[in-house]
Amino acid sequence: MNEGYAKMHGVNMPSWDDVRLFLALNRAGSLSAAAKPLGLTQPTCGRRLAALEASFGFRLFDRTPTGLHLTAEGTEMLEAAQQMERAAEALAIKASRRDRKLDGLVRIATNDLFACTELAGALAKLRVRYPGICIELVISNVETDLLKREADLAIRFRPEGVLPTPQQLVAKRLSGGPLLLYGAPSYLEKRGAPKDPTDLAGHDVVVFAGRHPAVAWCEKAFRNARPVLTAPSMQVAAAAIAAGVGLGVLPRRAERQFPLIRPLSAEVANGVAWLVLHPELRRVPRIRAVADGIVQVFESDGDPHP
Repeated sequence: MNEGYAKMHGVNMPSWDDVRLFLALNRAGSLSAAAKPLGLTQPTCGRRLAALEASFGFRLFDRTPTGLHLTAEGTEMLEAAQQMERAAEALAIKASRRDRKLDGLVRIATNDLFACTELAGALAKLRVRYPGICIELVISNVETDLLKREADLAIRFRPEGVLPTPQQLVAKRLSGGPLLLYGAPSYLEKRGAPKDPTDLAGHDVVVFAGRHPAVAWCEKAFRNARPVLTAPSMQVAAAAIAAGVGLGVLPRRAERQFPLIRPLSAEVANGVAWLVLHPELRRVPRIRAVADGIVQVFESDGDPHP
């Protein structure tokens, strides 16, 4: 909606904050779910939505027991709002490219186990080289959206031969290594080791709920097992396996942090860690320096377990 159109029709021009609110509410489906990522309270979201709808002169959402649902008018506004969001993202990226300094903040998204077992050591070496750069880790077992600048860099995991997505991102292989079935002595003493690691019928298993390279193998092997714990965190899943809660699949690097776990199978999958970033951000010196530095650390250390 341009300013001339807004004046002609007596509509107030929405601010970017208004558009962000509208898009967040549409994606979250409720005031409470949208409030936290926006840094607002639920009542504030409600007041701002009411004010926005009043300025337009029509409702954007129907309030129903199952949440917020776009009205016909809201649906018509959605594409324009998404276009504004894409333009704002492109503007932010272009502005970032003008930053020529080798200091400032770089945000790296990865999962908790990799951050503890591999990345922390790499970042220690990187700090020596670039003392003016501050790293913020975005720890999540759900992949962040780099195209929306939820992080500057990300480390993602895929089975051997599978590239990270989406294709617009630039990807560099960091490391590769096996995932195996593990158990702890406290569990094995009581329940014994499985005769066939590919059939865990009768055994308790710990399930990692996130995406990982061995998910297809787990779906088959765990089919007749009893899932006693499902965790969205690889770190928590590894800790539970080490505590004897059940058997589970982990990358071999977990042995470094949890020395009690015992491998019970040959390799069930080979996982690859990839460093990925937005192609435009390669031109930002501090982001390029961190990306290149992480790659160099992994290359100089050989091919550590992912």
